[in-house]
Amino acid sequence: MNFNALPTLSFTPTSVSFPFEPKQLSLRDKVRVQLESQSDITPSSSNGIFPRGPLSLSAPHAEVWIQGKQVLIRDRSSAYGTYVNGIRIQHQTLLQDGDVVTLGQQLSRALEPPNTRDCQLTPIEASVTIVGV
Repeated sequence: MNFNALPTLSFTPTSVSFPFEPKQLSLRDKVRVQLESQSDITPSSSNGIFPRGPLSLSAPHAEVWIQGKQVLIRDRSSAYGTYVNGIRIQHQTLLQDGDVVTLGQQLSRALEPPNTRDCQLTPIEASVTIVGV
């Protein structure tokens, strides 16, 4: 057993999410991991950058971090909000293993340009796995 391993937070897309590669984020004390749409940094399984596409995903959108033995998430004043288990969060919120995090919200086709793809109307939605905390 490796006692020096960092705690990890995994995001796995749900069946209704905008498609993305599952993420496994290493959490370091006093370091906040940004969750946001792609800008200059390429999305990968080990960062909080999601692919371009979901119209309700902001840059920056939310952030996660470890504090003591707790994993916390906070919305970064995004336009469409951050949700934990379907509840919009307004302040830092405790994340627990098995929670579902949604970044953004489902948008209406009627309000978007005609060339918008259906998947772009869908938010990021992920089940959470926490290991090592």
